[in-house]
Amino acid sequence: MKNEKNLEGREPDGKFAEGNPFGRPAKYEDENSLAIKLLEYFEWIQGEYIIERKITSKTTGKGKDAVTTTEDEPVKIWVRYPEKPTVTGVAIFLGFESRQSLYDYAKKAPFSYVVKKALLIVENNYEKGLWSDKVAGVIFALKNMGWADKIELEDKGTESQIDYSKLSDEELETLKNLTEKAKKND
Repeated sequence: MKNEKNLEGREPDGKFAEGNPFGRPAKYEDENSLAIKLLEYFEWIQGEYIIERKITSKTTGKGKDAVTTTEDEPVKIWVRYPEKPTVTGVAIFLGFESRQSLYDYAKKAPFSYVVKKALLIVENNYEKGLWSDKVAGVIFALKNMGWADKIELEDKGTESQIDYSKLSDEELETLKNLTEKAKKND
């Protein structure tokens, strides 16, 4: 157990108390600077390319009937390939040392909207990945974002609110069997 007197301005859980002069200063002072940096991230992941001209010559026919045509077409050459947006990519680009720092900013009132919007864009990209052939990694990422592939229902004592007196013995037996079957499938 931590000695509370030896925490130098920290809460009992080890985190710095709000308003404490110790600790690292905030990375972003206002939501506008954070929003600009997030926009830069989503632009940066688009990649970077240059356009070069490709000149090709094609000769058709033989002898006196030979005709040479020259074509000039633009060719995109990638200097830095595009990337998919990721939570860790956002955190690294913003200069954080962990994803948790990003999530902490999502809890702070002035930054909440822009961080949640950025995380939603990342989540949307993963969701689009469900249409591809290889979805295991996508499903893993979405589950870490709170998605579930089954619906879990909690029984909060609603049985007392249901009037079973209107059911026949046969219906009650069927209900009992279905409930037991559902519990076995958990």
